[in-house]
Amino acid sequence: MTNNKYLIAIFLTAVLFALPLHADVKRESLHFLTTEAGLGYSALLNKSTLGTSAGLAGAKLQVGYEWRYRKLLVHTGLEFASVNDMARVDPFQMKTSYTVGLPAGQYMTEYFDFRSFKETQMMGQLNIPVQVGAVFSDRYYFLAGARIGLPVLHAASVKTDVTTWLVDPSLIGELNNVPVHDAYTSTEKLNYAWSANIVNAQVSAEVGLVLNSFFEKPQKGKGRGSSASGRNQRNKKKPVLFRVALFADYGITSVAKTSGETKTLVQVAEPRDIAMNGYFDASQTPANSLLVGAKFAVLFQLNEQKPAKPLPSYFDIWIADETTSKPLPARVNIYDKTKKRTTVKDVKNGHLRYRAKNGEYTLTASNSLYYPLSQDVAMEGEGITDTVRFGLRPRPWLRLRVTNTDTGEPLSVAAAVTNAATGDSVTTLTTQPETGLARTMLDDAKTYRLTIAHTGYETVIRDIANVGDSMLVSLTPIKVGKKVILHNLFFATNKTRILPQSEEALDELYAFLLDNPSLTIRITGHTDNVGSNRANQQLSEGRAAAVRDEIIKRGIAPERIEADGKGEDEPIADNKTEEGRAKNRRVEFTITSTGDALIEQVKE
Repeated sequence: MTNNKYLIAIFLTAVLFALPLHADVKRESLHFLTTEAGLGYSALLNKSTLGTSAGLAGAKLQVGYEWRYRKLLVHTGLEFASVNDMARVDPFQMKTSYTVGLPAGQYMTEYFDFRSFKETQMMGQLNIPVQVGAVFSDRYYFLAGARIGLPVLHAASVKTDVTTWLVDPSLIGELNNVPVHDAYTSTEKLNYAWSANIVNAQVSAEVGLVLNSFFEKPQKGKGRGSSASGRNQRNKKKPVLFRVALFADYGITSVAKTSGETKTLVQVAEPRDIAMNGYFDASQTPANSLLVGAKFAVLFQLNEQKPAKPLPSYFDIWIADETTSKPLPARVNIYDKTKKRTTVKDVKNGHLRYRAKNGEYTLTASNSLYYPLSQDVAMEGEGITDTVRFGLRPRPWLRLRVTNTDTGEPLSVAAAVTNAATGDSVTTLTTQPETGLARTMLDDAKTYRLTIAHTGYETVIRDIANVGDSMLVSLTPIKVGKKVILHNLFFATNKTRILPQSEEALDELYAFLLDNPSLTIRITGHTDNVGSNRANQQLSEGRAAAVRDEIIKRGIAPERIEADGKGEDEPIADNKTEEGRAKNRRVEFTITSTGDALIEQVKE
C-alpha cells in the first residue's frame, strides 16, 4: 500500500504542474477532446508454481483531454480497460475416504483426477492516465506517463475435467461391470469473484502517427511543418485529427489482493464435495496487469489557435585575433539593410549574442589596433542561431626616430604622413624630445609619404616603402651657402613658362620658407650648352625670376628671395649626353642668410 501512496502523490503533482504551465502559454495552446479505442493482448502476470499465465485478448475505451503547446503534449482522461488472462494448472490428483452405504468400520478410498484445469480471469478497471510527450513535424508523436486504475469488475471462471474412482482395500481384485458402482467422470465449471486491490498503478507509453499529415497535401510555399493541423490552425478552423498508435500499459502494483494464508486450489470431501479456492488465493503471488496493442484515436480541436509569437533568432558573434585566436574587445556595428538602421554594440569579451529579425544585415567588427572587418549575413527562419566569426588582422605600426645629422641627438618634430597617391593628409606624428620617437598605425594596403619640415633644418621628404618598418630620419641643419636643387620643376621648351605639373615642387619650396621665416635665399637658373651663350643666359635668368614670382604670389616677402641666372656656365654633368644635359637644365636655391647665429656659414 506504501507504493500506492507514492504513486498517487506523483499523479497529483503531475496534474498540479500542468495547470500553471497551461496558464503561462495560453496564447499558443491547443486543446483537444479525444476519443480512443484499443485492442490487443492482455495478461495478469504472476510467478505461481501451480501453473502458467497464457493471456487473453484485452481492450480499452477512453474519452480524454489533450493539451498541446508547440511540440509539447500533455494528455489525461477517463478510460475503461479490460485486462483478461487464462491460468493453466498442471494436472494433479487428490483423494478422500468414502464411507457412504458401507458397514461401520469399513471404507473405500476415492481418487479425484483433475485434467485440463483452466481458470479464466477477467478484470475491468477505470483508469485516469497522465502522460507527457511530444509531436514532431505534425506527423509523429509519443506519450509516456502513468495510469491510476480502480478495478470495477473482477471475476473468474474455472473449467476442469474430473475423473473419480473408488478403491476398496478389502477386495482382492477389481470390480467389473457392477451396476451400483457410485464413481463417475464429469466436467465441473465454477464462477466466482476474486478479491482485487483498490488501486492499480501502471506505467504506460505509446508511439504513433497523425494520419492527417499523410492524406492531406501540404500548402505550396509553406515549407516544413505545414501539416494539416498547422494549416487549419492558421486558417482558424477547428480540425479533426486522426491518430493510430502502438501502446503498452504495465501495472507496477499487484491487482490481486492475497490473504497471505496458504490455501489449496481444490479441496475434496465426502460425499464428493469439491471446493474451489481460486488461482490467486491458492498461489499467494502478486499479479501485475499487462495490456499491449494498437489503438485508434479521434481528436476534436476545441479552440482556435491565436497567432503564435515567432521564436527568437540570434546572431552568435565571435571576435578574435586572426593569428592567435585570442578573444578581442571590439565594437560591432549591425546595419539592418531593410530598416536602414545601424545598431552599435560594444563587446568586452569577444562574444556578442544579438537577437535579430528576418532580413539582411552587414556586421562590422572594429578594434583600434586591428583592421575592421565586415560581413554580409542574412537571417531566415525562426528559432535559429547563426554563428558569425571575425578574425581581425593586426594593423602594422610605423615607427619613426628623428635625430640631428651633425650631433646624433634626438629631435622633437612634427612629421606629416600623406597618401602618396592622392596627396591627402593621413596623420601627423610628433616625436618625443627625449627619444625622438613616435609611432602610428597605418593601412598596409596603401602607399604613404613622410614629410618633415622643421625650423632650422632642411626639409626631408621620403616615400614609406613598408608600413611595418622602423624609419630613422636624420635632419641636416640649414647652413648659409647650402644649395638645394628643385626637383620636379618643369618649363615649356626654351620658355620661362612653368608647367602645371610643377605645383608640388613650388609648394614644397613655399612650405620650407614658411617654416623658416628668418631665411633668405637666392634662386638660380641653369641651362645646358645647346644654343647661344647669350640666349641661355637670358633663359636661365627668366626661369629663376618665374620661380621667384610664384613663391611671392603664395605670400613670401619679396625681400627674402633673390633671382639670377648662370646660363651654361656651371654644369653638373657632361653636356655631351642627353642625360647629362637634362641634369644641367635645373633651378636651385642657395641659403644666403639665416638670421640665426646657431646656423653656421658654409665655407667656400
